Amino acid sequence: MSNDKWNEDTIEKRLRNMPVVKDQRSKDEIMQRLKEDTRLSEPNRPKKRPSKSKWPPIIAAIAAIVLLTIIVPTFIQQNNEVSMDKATTEESADPSVMEDSEEMQSNEASDASVFTKQVSAPLSNAAYPADILDHTAFHIGLATDQATIVPVTFLIPNERLPEGLGTSPDAVALYNEFANTIDEEALGFTEYHPYNAMISSNGNQVQMKFTADHTYDRSSATLEMLNLSVQNTFQGYDEIQFLQEDASSITFDQVGQVDEPIALSGVVSRQAYYRFVKSDGEAVLSTNFGKTSETVEQALREMKNSPNDIYSTVVPEGIDFTVKEVKDIVNVKFTEVLDLDKMQSEKAMQLLDGILLTAASFDKQVEFDQVAQEQWNKFDFTRPLEKPLGANPKYLINE
Repeated sequence: MSNDKWNEDTIEKRLRNMPVVKDQRSKDEIMQRLKEDTRLSEPNRPKKRPSKSKWPPIIAAIAAIVLLTIIVPTFIQQNNEVSMDKATTEESADPSVMEDSEEMQSNEASDASVFTKQVSAPLSNAAYPADILDHTAFHIGLATDQATIVPVTFLIPNERLPEGLGTSPDAVALYNEFANTIDEEALGFTEYHPYNAMISSNGNQVQMKFTADHTYDRSSATLEMLNLSVQNTFQGYDEIQFLQEDASSITFDQVGQVDEPIALSGVVSRQAYYRFVKSDGEAVLSTNFGKTSETVEQALREMKNSPNDIYSTVVPEGIDFTVKEVKDIVNVKFTEVLDLDKMQSEKAMQLLDGILLTAASFDKQVEFDQVAQEQWNKFDFTRPLEKPLGANPKYLINE
């Protein structure tokens, strides 16, 4: 700090001692000198730069923002499309993914087909001529967990029949083709078919050649189930012959050697029909262990009452009718006017189907009297009704 002070004093002192410089020129001389100085002429004067506007940077910033709003979404969309294309390509390249997708679509289509068939199935316990249009009826006796046999009529679309069966396959051909495709347990029955035997026919006779390990003769009950089953299965044939595998006579433990064929009743079984409730809760119509009646009047009278704890009557309490046979027509007249609309639909159908099936087992049609409705469901009560062709119709669907 002292050195700085000293230097300042020294400089000031020396400046004071400098000689005084005086300009001896006149004002005119100075003015003339300035005019002649080219550095001060107009062309060489520095030009004033125009002031820059503040708007261009703002406009540029706005334009940049707008551009980004256009470019960024497009870029993102392209990336997504690339990702989706890549995923699709990977799925296409992966056979397991393709198979899973195809299987899912196939299952959905299959489920839809089955659902449609089940919905369109007849709301009835009997199959009528109108139900088998474009279909073939496949009759079979299915077993239950109560050692009983229930007649079932499977309706097969004609277009699904294999070419080798022809247009009108018989009971043996239908059995050999379709018996092993029935899921009996899914339908609420027990596994019973196909028989442990080779099934063939010779004229009007069915021939069953049993395997050596069959168990149909374990008891009289199992033999009776076998008899009821074949009676409900091989309609259209007159008799059935039980044989060993080598076509020789067979011996059953309960009855001994069987030499003679057994008669098949076919559609004319002369039996009354009752309600039977399976283990899955579904009510079906069946005969009372195959018991037969002498006349149709007797069978219709017997079906008014429950024969045992397994089968129950289809005639509701408080409803009664009289029966009169005139040639091939059975007149069923209700003692009081029957209003079907006031009944539960299921019980009304079971009543009508049960009476019609019973009469059909004697090869008879039914004409109803004292019914409030002239038309109800599929029935026209102004004339004799058509004979049903079988009991408990179901569509046979095998994808």
